[in-house]
Amino acid sequence: MKLVKTLIIVVLVFALALLLWVRLGSVPQPVPSAPQTTIAPSATASVTAEPGQEPAPGTEPAESEDPGIDVDAEPEYFTVSMVGDCTLSASPDKRDWGIGFQRTVGDNTDYPFANTVQFLNDDYLTIANLECSLSDKKYSSIEQFSFLGKADYAKILSSGSVEFVTLANNHTLDFGEGAYRDTTDALDAVGVRYAGENECYLYQNEGGLKIGLFCMYNGLTGNAFSLLSASAQEKLVAESKDWIDAAVKKLDEMGAEYTIACLHMGTEGNYETTDVQVELCRYAIDAGFGSVYCTHAHRLQPAELYGDGIIFYGLGNWIFGGHTNPGNGKDPASYDTGIGKITLCRRGSKVTLDSYSFIPCSISSALDPENGVPGANTLNNYQPTPYVEGGKAWERAMSIISGTYEGANYTVGNYWDILRDMGG
Repeated sequence: MKLVKTLIIVVLVFALALLLWVRLGSVPQPVPSAPQTTIAPSATASVTAEPGQEPAPGTEPAESEDPGIDVDAEPEYFTVSMVGDCTLSASPDKRDWGIGFQRTVGDNTDYPFANTVQFLNDDYLTIANLECSLSDKKYSSIEQFSFLGKADYAKILSSGSVEFVTLANNHTLDFGEGAYRDTTDALDAVGVRYAGENECYLYQNEGGLKIGLFCMYNGLTGNAFSLLSASAQEKLVAESKDWIDAAVKKLDEMGAEYTIACLHMGTEGNYETTDVQVELCRYAIDAGFGSVYCTHAHRLQPAELYGDGIIFYGLGNWIFGGHTNPGNGKDPASYDTGIGKITLCRRGSKVTLDSYSFIPCSISSALDPENGVPGANTLNNYQPTPYVEGGKAWERAMSIISGTYEGANYTVGNYWDILRDMGG
């Protein structure tokens, strides 16, 4: 009888220990600080617990030595979404094409985001790169590629739940200062916030988190940068670092609780980052930015956890009116894009990166959402659509984000070759 009682006690102690282990194991873990580590998130899973998930009942938050963290304060969560280039127009000579952006979209400004707005409606902030001018006036441009959409097309952004756009890119001034002012007027009319070259903006919605945004182009794109001498390149990089440092200080003075650098750089058609791109994006994190959102390559590029932040090196095209068939049927990944999401946790006066995710998409709903292999006659219908999870296209987009993609960069020679490929 005594032996039976002893065995019962041992079993109860073991069961209690197992229960405690399981409950403690469910406590959300912090985002790892892993410099130079490439992330490979799933389309829905996050690094830590789902946003807003509390520790298991009966467990207490770990004591923190950071005076900004109030361990007794209720945590607040804010999700920021990021999408790539929004070019809301075809080039001037193709505006009347039946398959062009204007003819496809017409006056239906809800059309471009119809298949993805559900992923953006409930977030705190959505960021995009607006790579065109918006105006109903007639302007001309000397640029080989220039994009002028109707002023009313600003509603595409607002109906798609985009709250902020960066105007710091190489197409902002294609039609001059007058068109730039028309563009900002169009954005103001629909309530979309913005910042231009080397400008800062403090975003806050209904008393929520104050997010500081800094936008910079500074001639850092691969095409322009490669034309400079070595000494001129060094000078430009140093100048860009000075702008980043100044922006961190300014946003701090403005009261930003979390900061995001929106940088425009990289090489068009490349799935790989440039050395300067990596250097400056990481410098931004080292200088104090929480995250970096990078655009320009018109191709999806890797993402990386670095320090305490995350860098999206390139989210590719999103709504891209600049080409009816990117890659000309020869480059399947040219259709790959996606939504980068970060969730921030505010506890007391401390804001940290809580979790992240990536939703792989195609820039066109005309592409097979599972296999995602375009042909020579595939059309871009300017309506981003999620890929089927686990399909070949989904896997390909995820491999680009994780840095394991082995496809070749798209080489077109020069801009005149691009015009020829586009049928211009």
